[in-house]
Amino acid sequence: MLTLTMFSVITRLLGFVYKIYLTKIMTTTELGIYNLTLSVYMVLITIVGSSIPLTISKITANNKALQKEKDTRYSVTSSMILTSALSIFLSLLLLISRPLITALIGDSLGYDILLCLIPSIIFTAIYSQIRGYLWGIENYFAVSMVELIEQVLRIGFCIIFVISGIIKSPVIAVCLSLSIACGISTFYGIYLYFRNNGRFKFKNGYYKEIIKSSLPLTCIRVFSSLLQPLIAIIIPMRLSSMGMSKSDALGHLGIIMGMTMPLLSIPSTIIGSLCMILIPRINNSQDYDNINLQLKNYLSFTISCIFIFLPSFMAMGTEICRFIFGNAESGLYLSLCAWTMVPMGIAQITTSILNALNQEQKTFIYYTISSIILVALCFLMPSIFGAKAMLIANGISTTILSLMNLIRIKKLTGFKSNILKSITIHSLLCLPTILLTHFMYNICCNIFNTFISIFLVCAVSVIAYLGLLLVFGAFEISIVKDYLNKFVKKKSH
Repeated sequence: MLTLTMFSVITRLLGFVYKIYLTKIMTTTELGIYNLTLSVYMVLITIVGSSIPLTISKITANNKALQKEKDTRYSVTSSMILTSALSIFLSLLLLISRPLITALIGDSLGYDILLCLIPSIIFTAIYSQIRGYLWGIENYFAVSMVELIEQVLRIGFCIIFVISGIIKSPVIAVCLSLSIACGISTFYGIYLYFRNNGRFKFKNGYYKEIIKSSLPLTCIRVFSSLLQPLIAIIIPMRLSSMGMSKSDALGHLGIIMGMTMPLLSIPSTIIGSLCMILIPRINNSQDYDNINLQLKNYLSFTISCIFIFLPSFMAMGTEICRFIFGNAESGLYLSLCAWTMVPMGIAQITTSILNALNQEQKTFIYYTISSIILVALCFLMPSIFGAKAMLIANGISTTILSLMNLIRIKKLTGFKSNILKSITIHSLLCLPTILLTHFMYNICCNIFNTFISIFLVCAVSVIAYLGLLLVFGAFEISIVKDYLNKFVKKKSH
């Protein structure tokens, strides 16, 4: 888990720096068209490659436990044929849809962007199966390495294209870089697949299980991809109806989605690593006592990870965002809405748990209900909370989603989470850490520059909070011990 988290953090960090670089090489108009087109592209990527890895990982893990590796090869090959055919079909649709795409994006550049991204759609469809297989055999290092290589290649090719002037348009350079990086990383992934005893063998009759398992997850993620543009329309519309100018309303939306939300999503990097590990383990086990022990450890660890960030965000949100983005308002949103990380993280981990327990249809229903609530709240709450209604609505809807997930998990396994008690304890320990963080920053900012002050105070905040957790016995380290024991055993063999 530590290796996976480290790679995930490095990959996300590179992606964050890359986004800053894009703002330097593109005009604001080009950046707007690129982001709008990217939302269309992400829907296509979601269709061809978002849920298949989970399905293949579960099949791989089950077959490994039952010593039926040959069946895994049939499933991987069948799913690859399925998604490759789908990606080619979608690519052909893009090729003949120039008038529609141009009208949708509002500029012909949008069509050119999607044209350059077509190879990456096909490569993603292929690599998704490889990723699921490596995930299922718990070779997380290989998965992380492929994703890191893709990120490095993407950035490297883009910088080369822009600096050398080989490609005149920076937007096209960015898109071609992504397609090339996807191609290289996919071939590397195929090499790792064969190296880990994977083979391509076809046998009829394996499509049904893949479609049945992956369809609800695909629907969830396509729905999620479409939900963001919908909210991006509702919030500015409601703010404008309250007397705010359209440009100001869009500006507030941009601050929240482009600055505040990325910081609130930081804990999801660590939680995502947990999700990748727990799915094969839970799906393999028929021992509910063992499953419940794992669930307790993962939930406890998830809550601890989230609350580690809370003191810094609540005490220094404005200073952090002013330093990173040059925008203090995004920091105000961060400080006031940092609490939303708690339900967001719990919803993420519990949804993955239900998926591991073969409850994909239930997760789809629960997600649909929470999404309807989110949209309704985004429409109703701006008159009370202004622009930050989007963040508050997200916090409330994910709280409801978390509760539905936990109730379902309890019904399936008899799991008693005591999650309210855990959150209460962490909240009480968080309060003195917030006060200490605020006090320390006021001292440091008079001695050091902004960067050093933020770095030092964040470090003190994390150490102080972890210290309180250990003193009061609120930090669950069983999952860390489990990983370290397995890591040592691997090294000794």
